[in-house]
Amino acid sequence: MKRGVMCGVLVIVLALSLGPVAPGLAQDDPKYDGVWFIEDMLMVLNIDGDQVDVMMPGLDECQPMMELELDGDNLLEDGTPILTLELDEDADILIIWQGDEVFAEAEPVETLAEVCTLPDFDLSIDTVSSRADLETLVDEVFAQTTSLPGMAVAVVGRDGVIWSKGYGFANVEAGIPVTADTPFMLASITKVFTGTALMQVWEAAGIDLDAPVNDWLPFEVDNPHVDGELITLRHLATHTSGLLDNWEYYLGVYTPGDSPIALGDFLAGYLVAGGEWYDADANYADRMPGEAAVYSNVGAALAGYMVEMLTGTPLDDYADAHLFGPLGMTNTHWHLADFADPGLIAVPYVSGTIPLDHYGYPTWPDGQIRSSVNDMARFMAAILSGGEFDGARILQPATVDDMLRVQFPAVSSDQGWFWVVSPEDGTAEHSGGDDGVSTSMVLNRDLGLGLVLLTNSDTAEMGLVWSIIAKPIFEGAAVLIGS
Repeated sequence: MKRGVMCGVLVIVLALSLGPVAPGLAQDDPKYDGVWFIEDMLMVLNIDGDQVDVMMPGLDECQPMMELELDGDNLLEDGTPILTLELDEDADILIIWQGDEVFAEAEPVETLAEVCTLPDFDLSIDTVSSRADLETLVDEVFAQTTSLPGMAVAVVGRDGVIWSKGYGFANVEAGIPVTADTPFMLASITKVFTGTALMQVWEAAGIDLDAPVNDWLPFEVDNPHVDGELITLRHLATHTSGLLDNWEYYLGVYTPGDSPIALGDFLAGYLVAGGEWYDADANYADRMPGEAAVYSNVGAALAGYMVEMLTGTPLDDYADAHLFGPLGMTNTHWHLADFADPGLIAVPYVSGTIPLDHYGYPTWPDGQIRSSVNDMARFMAAILSGGEFDGARILQPATVDDMLRVQFPAVSSDQGWFWVVSPEDGTAEHSGGDDGVSTSMVLNRDLGLGLVLLTNSDTAEMGLVWSIIAKPIFEGAAVLIGS
């Protein structure tokens, strides 16, 4: 799975809001109609005319993930082609292309019921009434997984870690086990740290979050499809900027190790006409900022670059000084070069079996942090406590409240300041998916409880594990916090 492909949620049960899908197009050719199952991703496509429902098998029924649109052979997100379909009638499979590469292959099934119910895990408990129950539950779930080389879990309260544990292997070939201090690549969970740093800058400098980013940039961001647009920090932090992820260029700059391309150089080359990675139609949406929420990695990368523009300090150095350092997050860094021993970082495994070199990309503020569940717990405890943990204040309580509120209710009902929020039940969450990694975190501020799950596999089984353990953990919140 690629970071942000189909918004990076195809393997994560906590889907991000994509905003409205463009009006349906006439689809006269029914050749793709039917139910298609991508077995290695545990993903279901239900195609009916121009409507494509993306789902994930669950314990009892398919869980809806997102809606796409079909126009001819193209799958569209908000009117923008992201994948291409091809029917191989001889092999009786549906080939899904991402540019010139095969993204996935799907087999036809007769009905949704055939693939939408997975067998229950054989568990000895279904409620968590003690921390011992919690450990038993997660132990039994991991023991029955088939595609997760390693996994780390932490349950968090306002005072820090309630329980944490590592499972399996950070490096299967070398026999290195996962511990609660093993760094995993976070993928898109990284964005909440980028957003937190921006809010710290706002507190310190009193900047206008609704002022045009061009006021501070050394280059001009100009959407060629509209006139007079003003892209702001708030647009970047809510995926409403109109900046699009051009996967031909985005994936083309992945590299083993840390990227040799500087963040600012890539952004200028991507956003400014004439740049090496510039494409007017693929890099910019045909709409004004604030009109729709469409997940944008490049928007998050630009948000991270704005920290340097506003403070004179690159985001990674700023976070070390103002976020990771104060919170004691000693196993958390943006770049491989910053780890004393990169060999202890969990190796990413494609499909849970194929090891990858640790990799990087120039847009690192959108997904490249490596962190452990114990470190994540310190950050999550600070958010649960209104911005302070263990004597270190990273944000004021009112700023935390503002960050976790819906920013543009008319555009998206659950998009906070990078966080996905649910005001009704007090939750804030984010998930991440990239080659060889899947991650999820959620906070319930009303309960004062959080959960983070990090894996070094990109299969959908991670989402299934999450769905099994999250419900009993939050139902047992009172016991876990008080025991």
